[in-house]
Amino acid sequence: MHYFSRITKLRETEKGTDLIVTIPGEKLGRQIYKYKIDGQDGIDAEIRINDGRTITVDQRKKVYATVRDISAFIGDDPEYLKEYLKYDYCATTGEEYFSLSNCSVTTARNFISHIIDFILKWDIPLTDKALNRTEDIDRYLYGCVKYRKCCITGKPNADIHHVTGSRVGMGRNRKRMSHEGLKLMALSRDWHNKVHQEGEEDIFNLYKIYGIIIDNETLVELGLTHKDIT
Repeated sequence: MHYFSRITKLRETEKGTDLIVTIPGEKLGRQIYKYKIDGQDGIDAEIRINDGRTITVDQRKKVYATVRDISAFIGDDPEYLKEYLKYDYCATTGEEYFSLSNCSVTTARNFISHIIDFILKWDIPLTDKALNRTEDIDRYLYGCVKYRKCCITGKPNADIHHVTGSRVGMGRNRKRMSHEGLKLMALSRDWHNKVHQEGEEDIFNLYKIYGIIIDNETLVELGLTHKDIT
C-alpha cells in the first residue's frame, strides 16, 4: 500500500524514534492490521520523508537523454515514451502522476531507476553508459545481475563475478555451497578476466562499483544456479 501521510508527532527514546503518522481522509485500521504477524510486536512498514527538494537539472537531463535513446531504438515518439514510462512507473509503485518540471528529488531518483531497469530488461543501448545515468547504484547493480548486463559496459550475457572474500575457490564445492550472503557482480567476459588479472580495487574505485549480496531465494528466482556463478 502507498498513501500520502503526515508525521504529526515524534519522540526519541533509547530504542529509537516513535512516530505518530496521520493518513488524511483514509480509514485503514482493518486493512493495515491484517498484515500483523502473530507473535510479532508491531507491523513492518517503510517511511519515506519528503524533504521539499525538487528535481535537479542533472536528473532531468538523465531522464530526457535516456528517453531519447529508447525512442531511437524502438522508433516511438519520445513524448509518448516519456508518458508511457511515467504511467508505468506510477502503476508499478502506486505513486500519483507527476511532472518532470517540479516533482521531488526522490520521485525523480526512483523514476530514473525505473527507466534504467527498463533498458536493462529490454536490452536497449544507450549513447552513454547506464552506470553514468543511474541515481541508485545498488538498484542498478542488482538489475545488472538480474538481466546479466555488465555493470561497466552494459554488454549482455555478462558473467557473474564473486568479489574478493566471496570467491569459490579450493575447498568450496560449487554444487553444494550456498551463495547466500556472498557479494556478486555482473561483468562482461573481458572485464571479468581483467578484474581477475589486475585486481579489483583500482577498477572498482574508478567506476564506483562493488559487489552486492542477493538472498538465496532471489538467487533461485533469477536463475543463478551454482554452475552459472564463476
